[in-house]
Amino acid sequence: MKNAATLSLTLVLVLGASACSKGAGGNEHPDNKNPYDCLGASFKANDKNDYAFWSTMTLPVIKVQPKTELSFDWGSATQDLISHDVNPKTDLNMMMVLFFQLSLSDLENKLNADSLAQRDLVISPPLTFRTNGATTAKLFSFDLNGSYAAPDQITLYFDADSYPPADYTYALAAATGTEVGKNIRMIQVFQLDPNSTNTDVKMTNGSIKLDWKANLHDLTPTGIPSGQAAVTLDWGDMTKNALGASFDPTQITRALIGHYNEGSGRLEQDFLDIELIATDLYVKTIESGTSVDFSTLQTAGGKSFSGIDDTGTWMVALQCGVCRNPAPWYLSILKVCK
Repeated sequence: MKNAATLSLTLVLVLGASACSKGAGGNEHPDNKNPYDCLGASFKANDKNDYAFWSTMTLPVIKVQPKTELSFDWGSATQDLISHDVNPKTDLNMMMVLFFQLSLSDLENKLNADSLAQRDLVISPPLTFRTNGATTAKLFSFDLNGSYAAPDQITLYFDADSYPPADYTYALAAATGTEVGKNIRMIQVFQLDPNSTNTDVKMTNGSIKLDWKANLHDLTPTGIPSGQAAVTLDWGDMTKNALGASFDPTQITRALIGHYNEGSGRLEQDFLDIELIATDLYVKTIESGTSVDFSTLQTAGGKSFSGIDDTGTWMVALQCGVCRNPAPWYLSILKVCK
């Protein structure tokens, strides 16, 4: 089992559930009324038109007894890591035990920096359990993504002498769907402790503490013609994304345009729900290239984008579909050219 490299660790903060999650710190900012230029029907993404996003995850840890059959319980997890509602019986379809060759602090740092890699895993594929409506399971009922794992084989990886707690961290991960590493909704971290007699790992709404901020008030809006669908955005020259990391233009897999009744100040507070609260959400999958024609974007019902107007708030966003943090790499407010 050791050192195989087949797991895709894509921690998707699912943006398609109910309820709202608020950003931390500060009051609602006024709506963005910054001056802007008309960039016409063909323009390039640039830093001054981009928003900024910051987030950090803290992982409360449970200490457990080594070399024993642990019991897992996720029945109390009724919200995911961004406070969206989940039904533990119907929405959490797969549980995974992820075993990282990382200290707890290194795991938190890599998770926040979106830099987790397959090499950080001790076991890949991970131990998995298809829930089928269950909300509890024993460690020895997990398998290797469908392949049987004997209890004595599993126990080898829960030996504190072989895997010192200071250098290794475990995580119970709950996912929607059964594709390994995808659509992870909640994580509960645990560590071996030779002095502990605890054998229970319970996942709750507090298993992850998420703090985040979105800044839409400092960006310069993007001016485009009113009522014109054929507008082209090119992001090929971008070098830094909104999270402050390197921008690889070829990693953009999705373009979105949303229309909102809320002002941009309110949207800062409701930012994790931008796909939920849009009055219209136009989407395009980017198969290749570094540009998109807005006229090719459509709603889920097949309605094509027909241009922006002066009502409400319009925003365009670019997402990296293979990244662990789904916050858009680029997002700008669209305004009608004056």
